[in-house]
Amino acid sequence: MKKIDIHAHMGKTSSGEGSDVHDLVKSMDYFGISETGISSLSGTVTRTQNDLVKECINAYPKRIRGYAFINPKAPDVMEEIEKCLCDYKMDGVKFHPWKHGYYSDNTPQIDAVLSEIERYGVHVQVHVGTSPLSTPFTWIRYAKKHPKLRFVFTHMGCREFGYSVIHAIEDVKNIWLETSVIYDRDVLESARELVGSKRIVFGTDWPYKSVEVEIEKVLKMGFDDSELEDVYYKNAEFLLSGGNI
Repeated sequence: MKKIDIHAHMGKTSSGEGSDVHDLVKSMDYFGISETGISSLSGTVTRTQNDLVKECINAYPKRIRGYAFINPKAPDVMEEIEKCLCDYKMDGVKFHPWKHGYYSDNTPQIDAVLSEIERYGVHVQVHVGTSPLSTPFTWIRYAKKHPKLRFVFTHMGCREFGYSVIHAIEDVKNIWLETSVIYDRDVLESARELVGSKRIVFGTDWPYKSVEVEIEKVLKMGFDDSELEDVYYKNAEFLLSGGNI
């Protein structure tokens, strides 16, 4: 079955191990993944990080999708959005409050940044979990304030928010849940039952997690073949296409 990995990374890992786009594409070929969306979390300068992603897109334009890594508190945030979404034609924006060190509920710039992103029709990915900086509940509020934006909550809220975030976003139709990092069977099955296949999207968090495990666990969530198509690639195609909700 076709697979699109909507959530992976490029550059050195937190432990300092190196990876490059050629390693990623080899992994994609081995596991039958046709396209992968990446952001770079390596380093502290978003311009450098986003340039790295652009280089990867240029190397494999039919296989790699790029996301702009954006710090809403940076003085040049609007210029960086324009550079990445207008000039580089990236397919999404990644927020990671833990990496950039801000509290989402005390960063009023986020509303204006989201309004600017909305002009480009791309989706927004947010690292939710890893409290206290990355709690999902503030981002649910932002999603409700920006109903035309499509949000992907990576890791389904991580281990500490897996159960609660599923219930919290059940009726928030512009939020999708991404599968990586969650390994609790009860959480995964609850996501299938309460949110459904149309709003769950496959990701691996490469190179941090085992691609094989991330693929196999989706198979054990109880989806039928049509639902698996939604999770493995159709939802990603919708999000990456800029489709209307």
